[in-house]
Amino acid sequence: MRTRMIRRLQKLLAAVVGLAFALLNWSSASAQQASSPQPLNGSVSDYGTTFVFSPPPICGGCVETELGFQSLADGRYIPAVVSYAPFSPRTDFSVLANLLDSEAPNHVRSTHFGNQFDFVLRQQILQKGGFELTLAPRGAAFVQAVDGGRVGATAAPQIAWGRNLAVVNLTFTAAVGVSAANPRTDYQGVFDYFRTLDNRGTAFFVGFQHEVSAGQQTASTEEGLVIPFRNGQVELETAQIDLNSGFEEQFQARVIVNWGKGFKRR
Repeated sequence: MRTRMIRRLQKLLAAVVGLAFALLNWSSASAQQASSPQPLNGSVSDYGTTFVFSPPPICGGCVETELGFQSLADGRYIPAVVSYAPFSPRTDFSVLANLLDSEAPNHVRSTHFGNQFDFVLRQQILQKGGFELTLAPRGAAFVQAVDGGRVGATAAPQIAWGRNLAVVNLTFTAAVGVSAANPRTDYQGVFDYFRTLDNRGTAFFVGFQHEVSAGQQTASTEEGLVIPFRNGQVELETAQIDLNSGFEEQFQARVIVNWGKGFKRR
């Protein structure tokens, strides 16, 4: 009788110990998962305030909006972007425009709707490890003051390692209807480096831009901060424009929100 009771106690003790080890392992695994959650702004793929656009398209079926403020010399602008991925997470379509242009070139301020719409189709064609390559055919249509438009494309490779991200945009566009305000060709080479500071997605960035337009070359630099919130982020940027041909200071702030699939029919 006593021997049988001792055996039962031994089995119960073994079961308790086994359960304790199982709970310990589960707790450890949960702690490891909690230590590296997806950033709050992990669904965002923006054009933002930086010289580069974020190469990966947004999530399939999702809608993303951007609204900002830009100050450059005597100009004040309200840029806006709408992105939509109707087919897959590898392809999205974006429309960019200034909702407001306010400039005072001769000390007489003129305020009106922006005179240009940009259309960009981002197509992710390669992803391997931390490397991604996106190609983006693009066009622009002028609606005021300037006739014609522009057509071209951007190649956007990026590589990520640890908390670091390096992005390159190589853009070439040609004019449809050449004029003084619409040069025959325009080339931009841009590099940005991002460093994530915490698991929320807070990051700072620095960048460099080289542009060749109408035979003139310009160089610019920038630095800024990304502040995440749930399914979105705020970006702040200062830039030093045309360092080699008339220095101008630029400031930008922008709010980006990924609205998910809320606009999709049910």
